[in-house]
Amino acid sequence: MRIALSFVLGICLFAGGTRLASAQPAAPAEDPPGLVYAVSIEGLDGTPELRSLIEESSVLKARIDDLPVSQSALRRRAGEDEEVFASVARSLGYYDAVFVHRVDDPATPGGPVRVLVYGDAGSVYTFDAVTIRTVGDDGTAVGLTLSREKLGLKQGDPARADQVVTAETTVIRRLQEQAFPLAELVDRVATINRDAKTMDLLFRVDPGPKARFGAVTVKGNDTIDRDYIVRRLPWAYGDLIDIRQIDKARRALTSTGLFDSAGIEFADTVGDDGLLAVTVTVREHPARSIGAGVSVSTADGLGTRAHWEHRNLFGGAEKLRFEAAYGEVESSLSGAFTLPDVFATDQNFTVETGYTELRTDGYDSKSYKIGGRFDRRLTQALSVDYGLSLERSRIEDDGEEEQFTLVGIPLGTTLDTSDDLLNPTSGGRTRLKFTPYLESLGSTLSFYSTSLRHSHYLALDEEGDLVLAARAGIGTIFGASTSNLPANKRFYAGGSGSVRGYALQSVGPLDASDEPTGGSALLDFAMELRWRLFGDFGVVPFIDAGQVYDQEVPSLDEELQWAAGLGFRYFTPIGPIRADIAFPLNPRDSDEVFQVYFSLGQAF
Repeated sequence: MRIALSFVLGICLFAGGTRLASAQPAAPAEDPPGLVYAVSIEGLDGTPELRSLIEESSVLKARIDDLPVSQSALRRRAGEDEEVFASVARSLGYYDAVFVHRVDDPATPGGPVRVLVYGDAGSVYTFDAVTIRTVGDDGTAVGLTLSREKLGLKQGDPARADQVVTAETTVIRRLQEQAFPLAELVDRVATINRDAKTMDLLFRVDPGPKARFGAVTVKGNDTIDRDYIVRRLPWAYGDLIDIRQIDKARRALTSTGLFDSAGIEFADTVGDDGLLAVTVTVREHPARSIGAGVSVSTADGLGTRAHWEHRNLFGGAEKLRFEAAYGEVESSLSGAFTLPDVFATDQNFTVETGYTELRTDGYDSKSYKIGGRFDRRLTQALSVDYGLSLERSRIEDDGEEEQFTLVGIPLGTTLDTSDDLLNPTSGGRTRLKFTPYLESLGSTLSFYSTSLRHSHYLALDEEGDLVLAARAGIGTIFGASTSNLPANKRFYAGGSGSVRGYALQSVGPLDASDEPTGGSALLDFAMELRWRLFGDFGVVPFIDAGQVYDQEVPSLDEELQWAAGLGFRYFTPIGPIRADIAFPLNPRDSDEVFQVYFSLGQAF
C-alpha cells in the first residue's frame, strides 16, 4: 500500500512538472504604485520660528516623492514626524507641545491621500535656577564665577537647547582660561517644573588638575628652525595655562605666511611638577612664490607687475623679494631682504633698494632709493614701522630739470581689522604716516609730510554679498612751499586709486597748459556699495570726491571734484577682478567725459 501511494504521488508530481514546463511564462508582477499624498501642518499660531523648523524637519515632506506602499506605512511615517516635531519643540523650550496626525481619503477620486499634522506648542518654559558644581560637589572649588548674562541663561529667558549647549562650552572654556586645560563636563541635569513652566539646570564639571605650560615639542617643521616657531608662542615655560594663549599662538603662526596650518595640543596628563607638555604640529607652506598682475585704465594706461619671493632663505624665516613693474606711467625694479625678530620678537628689519621711473602729465622723474626699516607688530591688528631712507632723484618739471637728495625718517602705524586682503567685508584699515625730510647727507631741503587714511567695511547681510565700503584720506606737507617741493613728493589726486573719473593726478591745481602741479595738502573720499548679485558676478555703484590744495591746510571753501560710476566684479579664488567706469560730476573744461579702469582687487 505504501509503495502504491508513492507511485501515485510520483506520477502527480511528474505530470505537474510536465504541465509547468509546457505552460507559457507568466508576466512579471508589477510593484504596487504606492500612495500619493499631500501634507498639511496646522496650528502653531504665534510661533513662527517653531513652525519654520517643523516644516524643515518633516519626514513626510522630505520623503514625499518616496511613495509609501500602504496607509499603514504612511501612518508610520506620520508617527515619525510626531516624534521629530516634539523634539524640535523641546529644543525651543516648548516642553508641553503636542502633535497629532490624521490620514484622510482623497478629496476627489484619484487625488492624493490627505495627511494633516496638527500641533499645539503650549507655553514656552523659561530658565530659573542655574548651578555649577564640581564632581566633589563644591561650587567654589576652582574659583569659577560666571554671571547669568555671560552664560546666556538669563532668568526668564526661553529654555532653548542651543543656549544650554553654549553655556556648557562657556563653562569649560572659562575653566581652561583659569589654568584647568583638561576640564570636562561630567553631567548636565535639567529639571522641569511643569506647574511653574520653568527649567532648573545643574552643570557638574571635572576641572582636573591646575597646570602650567611645560615642554614644547614641534613637529612638521622640515625646513624652518624650531626656535623661530617657539618664539611665536605667546607664553613662557612655567606660565599658568590660559587657553586663549593657544588661540593667539595659532594666529601668530599662520599669519607668518610660512605655514598652511598650525595645530597645538596638550598632553593627556599633568606631571607631578604641575607642568603639561605641549605639541605644536605645523604644515609648511612652499617657501618660494612668484606672482604677476596687469592693470589697464584710460588714466594710467597699461601696467604690468611681477615679483619673486623666498620666505625662508636660511631656515629662520628670512625673506628675499624682488619686484619689477613696467607701464606707461611707472617702471621700477626693487629688492628687499627681511630679517625676523631683530632685537625683539615680532620686530622685523628690512633693507630695501630700488630704481623708479615715473612719466606723468605733471612731471617725469628717475629715482634711486636705499633704506632700512623696522616693522614691529604690537597686536594682531596693530603694528608700527620706523626707519631711515636716502633718495636721489632727477626730476623734469615744467621744462626744467632739477636734482634732489632727500634724507627721510619714515614713521608709521597701521591698524588693520579687515577680514580679507583683496575683498574685505568687515572691519577697517587705518594708516598714519609721518616722514620728516632733513637737511643732511647732501640734502639742502627740509620739509615734513603727514598723511592719514582710513577705509571701513560693513556687511549688510549675513553672507557678505552686500557690503558698504567707505574711504577717507587727508594729507599735509609743511616746511616748504609747493613750488619748492620735489614734484614726486607733492600730493596728487585722480586716477584708479584716488578720485576715479578724472585723469591721473589731474584733480587740483593746473598750470597754464592744464597740466597738474600737485599741492601741499589733500582731501579725498569714496563710497561704494559692493553687491555680489549672482554667482561670481557683482556690481558696484560708487561715488568719489577729492581736492588738492596749494596751501598746507585743506580748505573746505574750495570746491571738491566729484565723480560717480558703476563697477563690475568677477570673483575668483585669489580676489575679485575689477572693471570700473566713472564720470566726473563737475568737470572742468580740460577733463575727459569718462575714465575706465581694470585691475585685480577692490578699489580700496
